[in-house]
Amino acid sequence: MLTVRMNEQGIIVEEMNKPEPKGFEVSINVVMSSLNFADLKVVSSGKSGQLGIDLVGVVDQVGERVTKVRVGDRVLAFPKTSGHAEYAIANENLVYHIPATLSWEQAAASPIVMFLSYFLTQKIAPLSTDDSIIVHAASGGVGTTLIQLAKRAGVKTIIGTVGSLAKAEAAYRAGASHVCTYQSFKDETRAITEGKGVSVIFDSIAGAVTEDSLQVLAQFGTLLQFGNASGKKSYVSNEDLHKSCRSIKGFSFGTMRALKPDMVEKAANNVVDLLADGTVKIEIDQVFPLTEAKKAYRHFQTRKHQGKILLNMNQ
Repeated sequence: MLTVRMNEQGIIVEEMNKPEPKGFEVSINVVMSSLNFADLKVVSSGKSGQLGIDLVGVVDQVGERVTKVRVGDRVLAFPKTSGHAEYAIANENLVYHIPATLSWEQAAASPIVMFLSYFLTQKIAPLSTDDSIIVHAASGGVGTTLIQLAKRAGVKTIIGTVGSLAKAEAAYRAGASHVCTYQSFKDETRAITEGKGVSVIFDSIAGAVTEDSLQVLAQFGTLLQFGNASGKKSYVSNEDLHKSCRSIKGFSFGTMRALKPDMVEKAANNVVDLLADGTVKIEIDQVFPLTEAKKAYRHFQTRKHQGKILLNMNQ
């Protein structure tokens, strides 16, 4: 079978033996897999590593202790082997059914962005009609999904930020009420909220963006830190936090999958239902064949994409 991985020479597509499932493992004939920032970190490191942390496909084989899925089932999964491959292995508790009414493209675009956004908006900082929010990186897969879930919760003031206003349209399509750049959002948020600030901020950028965010976070507000796309550190005043009763919460869906897969499994039906009934629609930027994985990652690295980038194993 063909698989994609990273070594010291860069991204390679190579032939390897098909893995066999054991115990609670499931073998999946992969249809599509998406590119995520966790993968981009591996590529940017220049070191050997596995690529492809989510996928959709058809169950091909099951280990002798598997009871929740059967051969032939359509599934999405978070694999333990590379998801950028013709076949992948995943533990049964990280494999979830998807209905035939959900397209492969929508299903493939959704796993990381949808589960992450669901946990952020439903479990870590549940949103209500009383909230006003900022969503950083608002034109990407996670950003547009967060905006849609916020709209569903009845949030009226949704401020999206982007690196360039050329990306603003994707955030507006998702339902943002305002869109500004990383450079202008602090002043624009003060104007939009009449100096009050917003109650919740979703931050996957870090660095100066986090520092500016805290200046427009309302008293008793919450900043959710779930990424570090800038690669920069942020400096926070402890005194400013405790005097204003504001909170910073960290969240990693990777840690959740690794240490509390049972919580991911419990959320799976709700997540899939939101996709299947059309409540959330994931924007797709481009689909590349598996053999053009290197080209797909070059496109990813430009940061010019709007929506998810997918690999199709059957093209």
